[in-house]
Amino acid sequence: MKRLFVCLVLASLVLGMTGIPVAASPTIEKVTFIHHAKPADLSKPVWDDTVEYFKLIAGGVKWLSAIPYEVNPAGSGLDPELVRSTLGASSETWDLETSFELFSSPTITGETSVGDDKTNRIVWGELNPGIIAVMYLWYNPATKQIVEFDMVFNTYYTWSTTGASDAMDLQNIATHEFGHNGLNDLYMRPSIALTMYGYSDYGDIDKRSLGTGDWLGIQELYGP
Repeated sequence: MKRLFVCLVLASLVLGMTGIPVAASPTIEKVTFIHHAKPADLSKPVWDDTVEYFKLIAGGVKWLSAIPYEVNPAGSGLDPELVRSTLGASSETWDLETSFELFSSPTITGETSVGDDKTNRIVWGELNPGIIAVMYLWYNPATKQIVEFDMVFNTYYTWSTTGASDAMDLQNIATHEFGHNGLNDLYMRPSIALTMYGYSDYGDIDKRSLGTGDWLGIQELYGP
């Protein structure tokens, strides 16, 4: 009888007041990626974008469905529709390397906040000089599923879509940031010509297109 009573108590704790099993809330991990301005001593060597190197986030986290996202162009100094189409081109660069549909087309928003709010959002904001952009990623370590991203571009820098030598190229930087759909930053010098290399500079456009290591990484996660 005592054993039956204990079992009933345990069952009531599991089922809760409604009689429905109560599942524990999943633990969500947050990762922050900082895209740095290239130091003066990081001159470009002879390495090219055929380097076959990539690094996965947390051993292989990824999205399980297409990623909707919105952008607030305020602070970019650029035409809103140009911002939207440029970001669309950046995300599509990754889509073209896999049969998995990664990104939906971006939409314009007036929202400025970033944080764990179940909305993927890109904004411009004040960051320290030397930081071009910051990408925040949330994922469930139990399922290896990415559940949200937010991206902040630094208003400290002038932004361009033409590769201007005195500005940060939006497509260049955004393509790198979108690579955090499962890929980590690279800092090894042979990776300097790859999209996922963690430094950029004024006028850089190399990251607009993917190198060998970049598409090998994305296909490792989402298939060819």
